[in-house]
Amino acid sequence: MGARAAISLAAVLVLGGCSTAQWDEMRANPRDYFNLTPPTLFADASVEGRQVTLHRWQALVVRLDEDSSMTERWQMQPLASTTVIAPVQHDLVNKSSDAAVPSPAAGEAIFRLRGVAPGTQPVVLELKRPFETTASRTVRFDVVVR
Repeated sequence: MGARAAISLAAVLVLGGCSTAQWDEMRANPRDYFNLTPPTLFADASVEGRQVTLHRWQALVVRLDEDSSMTERWQMQPLASTTVIAPVQHDLVNKSSDAAVPSPAAGEAIFRLRGVAPGTQPVVLELKRPFETTASRTVRFDVVVR
């Protein structure tokens, strides 16, 4: 073993013994600290009128069909509170298709949410043009975080 390797090994052993922090001192549950959250849940328009239950820090991905050739887009109404769930991201992607000739306009609006704290949060997703006040289609559901 070379001199550098011996010095590195000695430093790791010495510095490794310096850490005496306990989990309660870190104010974190080991499960949260190591990001061992439950698996991501997936939903589509069939979630309408239902209740989705998430654990704290668990993610929910909602995928809705959207025609990118139209001017209507899926939008999330502002949440009354972001203390229960947090919107993470909203994307529009081309939808994969098994058709012989896939439609270039076929797409999906993807909304990503994460449970942050215990409680219930209603979510409303609307398909409309940016300048319109009424939606041509609405998907409403509740997210319950435990």
